[in-house]
Amino acid sequence: MNAQFNELVGRLRGALGDNLVSVLVYGSAIAAPGNPRKADYQVLAIARRLSGNDLRLARPALQWWTGEGYSIPVLFTETEFVNSLDVFPIEFRHMRRAYEVIHGADPLREAKVSEAHLRWQTEHELRGKLLRLRSLYPSASATPAGLTKLMTESVVSFIRLLRPILELHGDTPPLGRLATARMTGERLGVDAGAIVRILQLREEPRELMEAEVQDLFSGYLDCLSRIIDAVDRI
Repeated sequence: MNAQFNELVGRLRGALGDNLVSVLVYGSAIAAPGNPRKADYQVLAIARRLSGNDLRLARPALQWWTGEGYSIPVLFTETEFVNSLDVFPIEFRHMRRAYEVIHGADPLREAKVSEAHLRWQTEHELRGKLLRLRSLYPSASATPAGLTKLMTESVVSFIRLLRPILELHGDTPPLGRLATARMTGERLGVDAGAIVRILQLREEPRELMEAEVQDLFSGYLDCLSRIIDAVDRI
């Protein structure tokens, strides 16, 4: 880890002292190291307590960190962390795929996330995002470019939810988005072609004609609905 992470730990320890229990770094930069961006790093910090005064003490360290271009750390108390394992199973399983402890104990090593909670959150978020996608269609579809943008921007959040579906089937999700979409389609027996084409549009943008973009959006909705139906049956 680079010197800035050591600096963050030092500043948090200086502010919180023994109240600081753990600091972890996770995210795509840990899962697939190479030439990561700052946005590819995420930080989880756990303290014994997080009162208003504790947050005030930690504020300079957190402001320095975001001023360096990193995302604000996720903050939990020890009790909140344990009690949230059933509420945020997707997020915690994502953390466990690739992380490094840079201070203190390792809270993820013994953390247990049930498949029942994982399935429920996955379906809940998929259905919520599908409803949101439909609600954005009227304004976005005023132009082919607008509808294309809606699809290419929304598809990433759906891909994130395909990975726990694969985990529920006992598979190890691939790191790549295209590979995840294809593997999910094969596992569920669903044609994921629309999602694959939208991901390709993210990588190689091009203008679509009105009929073409409307057909792609229809295929996108159909694919997502079939995936959600499959999750409902798990």
